[in-house]
This record gives sequence, structure tokens and C-alpha cells, in this order.
Amino acid sequence: MRILVYLCYRGYSIKGTFSALNKPISSTNFLQDILEKAILRFCPARRPKILLSTYTECNVHSLCNTATIDFELPGKQKLGTGELNIPWFKFNLNRILIETNRTMRILDARFVHDAFEPKLAAVHRTYLYQFTTDPSITVIEQPLNTYLSSPICLSLLRSAILLVHNRLIDYSSFTLPEARNLLKDTHRIVEIKLSETSSLFSNFKLKPSTNFCLQLTCTNFLYQMVRRLTTELIQVAQGQLTLEQFEEELY
Repeated sequence: MRILVYLCYRGYSIKGTFSALNKPISSTNFLQDILEKAILRFCPARRPKILLSTYTECNVHSLCNTATIDFELPGKQKLGTGELNIPWFKFNLNRILIETNRTMRILDARFVHDAFEPKLAAVHRTYLYQFTTDPSITVIEQPLNTYLSSPICLSLLRSAILLVHNRLIDYSSFTLPEARNLLKDTHRIVEIKLSETSSLFSNFKLKPSTNFCLQLTCTNFLYQMVRRLTTELIQVAQGQLTLEQFEEELY
């Protein structure tokens, strides 16, 4: 049987994909590699098959991601729902991750059908980005914020958001050909929320800064698409892209 796991992770060097073959080993930890090494501690009959629901770059923290794991117990042709205790599996998988000093945890797990596809079955995905124009960002805030060196115009950003918020748009130009083949239909409705935030010790800083958060929610919205959309929204706010040019990308 196929097991669906809900997981979270944090860290600068975690990337949500397998490491590339025939390339030197880097300092990057790949999410599927971390899961595979943990599953191998269960001594499966063969190498497990792992598929993530969404891909993330380094420096991206995940509050909740999903992945499917296919593996066989020793001496078994197929893993049945009665042959594995899910709470035991989750507990020991987390124990292995803790022992190996991984910043990833399994939130939940359950059996799913063999044909279940996590990339296509996700009800929705929410991406949260925190930005700041403050160069003197604290050590506490650094892992959670993206520093922007150019000034930001929040009114321009709001105008750009209005062009896409809760509207049915074809995002084919915002993703790669292989992703378009996977999705079949690239029309999506994206909900975008902008909220202004304050940084730690902001009252004690001499220079004013802009701190804000972007929250994007959509059904089956791949990471490459949301990354490209977020980049262009920030470019509009920085004056690097006009509203007209941004709208042309959409229609």
C-alpha cells in the first residue's frame, strides 16, 4: 500500500527534490533523500519510492507538505493496511529524524490507494512570504524573512494584487513545459492577501523600513508558478515592472 505522510521542515539547505545524479555532493539536503534514508532504517525489501506533492527551493520553510511513500516489508510482496501500525510508524520515523539531526518532522500519516497522486490530489496550497527592506535584520528574523534592497511601494503592490486576486487566469506562462503537461489545465484562481508587519525592535531603529507578508492560496498551484508570480509582484512594487507589463503577462 501507499502511505501519505504530512510533514514540515525548516532550514536554509533543505530542497524539496532528489539530488541530481553524476554531480558532486553539495551542502544541500534534499527532502526526498532525507525521507529515503529514514525509511531505509526500517530495512524494507527494496528501495522505497517517494513522491512529494510540491517542490520547494532552498531557504523555504514548509509548515505542511505531503509526500507518498511506497515500500515493502522484508519478505512481503506488498504492504497491507493491517501489517503496519501507523502511529508506531510515525513515532519511529520522527525518532530517526531526531537522531540524525534533521529539521523535518512527520505531522501525520495514513494509508491511501496505490493510484493516489499527491501532486494532483492536494486540496489547496498556501504559500507565505515575509519581506523586509531593513538591512539590519536580526538573527531571529533572518530565517523567516527575505531582504529587499530596493524600496517598496505598497500601493503599487496592492494594485498588482487586484489584477490577479480571486480571478480565473491562465498561468501557462508562469511555469515550465513539463509542469504544463502534468497539470493539463493551467487556469487557476489565486487568493492573495497582503498584510503589513513590524520587525523586532522596530521602535529602536533610526531608519524606517517596510515589512510585509504575502499569502497566496490556490488549488494545485505548483511552486514554480507561485515563485514566478511572487517575483513579478515584487518587481511591480519596486518599479522594475509596470502594471501594464504585468497585466500583459497574465492575459
